[in-house]
Amino acid sequence: MDTMMIAIIVIAVLACSVIIFVILSIFSPKFQGKMMGKQIKSVKHMMDYSKDDLKELMKTTAKTGTIAEKEILDENEDIMSSNERRKANIKKEGIEVTARAIKDGLTSNKIYCRYCGASIESDSRFCKNCGKEQ
Repeated sequence: MDTMMIAIIVIAVLACSVIIFVILSIFSPKFQGKMMGKQIKSVKHMMDYSKDDLKELMKTTAKTGTIAEKEILDENEDIMSSNERRKANIKKEGIEVTARAIKDGLTSNKIYCRYCGASIESDSRFCKNCGKEQ
């Protein structure tokens, strides 16, 4: 009977503790603040771990992307080299055409009217199109 009494007393103490805890958590702002403070600390701790995990994930993703890009470049080096040569030739032809046009423009006896933009002889005083003096 002694052990039975001890068990009943322990159960009664636990029940009273639970009731006191529930009452404090409902009515005591100070107790609520302490409980909330602990929750906030645990959330901050979890966020710090999450930040570290995200940093590692970003590093791994960047490394994987760099490796994939290298593999693609290695596999297609000949094609890309050919494309770059073609682009350079196209640019070279464009530069040559522009240079010829500039050279022709500088050596030509033609100028353009300041007012209407029509082509006129370089020794003309008046535009043949709009008639204004140059």
